[in-house]
Amino acid sequence: MISCPVECINPDKICGPQPDFLDKHGTFILTFVGAISACSGIVLTYFLKSRCKRVKCGCIELDRNVVNLEASQIEIQNPN
Repeated sequence: MISCPVECINPDKICGPQPDFLDKHGTFILTFVGAISACSGIVLTYFLKSRCKRVKCGCIELDRNVVNLEASQIEIQNPN
């Protein structure tokens, strides 16, 4: 009669291979990258739509020339 302690049982044969880091945390990584991309997109949209000459948001600073429009330069076209 052969008796085998629990330590000699290979868990890969019973439960399958253990998942690696990406298998375990893939959803979290995808969510985190998506959230960072969305936040950076919001900051860049703020920079584009701002009429300020100097924009500073955290460690990002932007100096730019804002185009001034006169009322005579604006054309409104009616689609009718």
